[in-house]
Amino acid sequence: MSLICKQDIDLATRKQTDTLSKEEEIITCAFCNNYITDLACQMIVNDSFYHTFANPHGCVFEIGCFSDAKGCIYGSISSNEFSWFLGFSWQIGVCNHCSTHLGWVFSSESDRFYGLILEKLIFP
Repeated sequence: MSLICKQDIDLATRKQTDTLSKEEEIITCAFCNNYITDLACQMIVNDSFYHTFANPHGCVFEIGCFSDAKGCIYGSISSNEFSWFLGFSWQIGVCNHCSTHLGWVFSSESDRFYGLILEKLIFP
């Protein structure tokens, strides 16, 4: 199976975002350097921080779970279809600066968390 959803940035941009996130100890958008979240917001969902899922179109995503992501905003209406987490609806999450698709916001009646695509983030 070929992965049609993979994206990457050029080497110069990657080096610049690596430097920014290390200096400021934050997690940034790999495409525009915008602040997305902090390491302290990493959380365990279903016994893991890290998850790999495929959507109905066969696109594979490696995501990490975060309790908050102030640099990520809603980019769609809420849906219950094909949710990767039982009891949670989802909305697309995008960078609030460049609108890059960063992942999803998962919500239930009593909880909310962000499932962010790891290759679209720069970690310190």
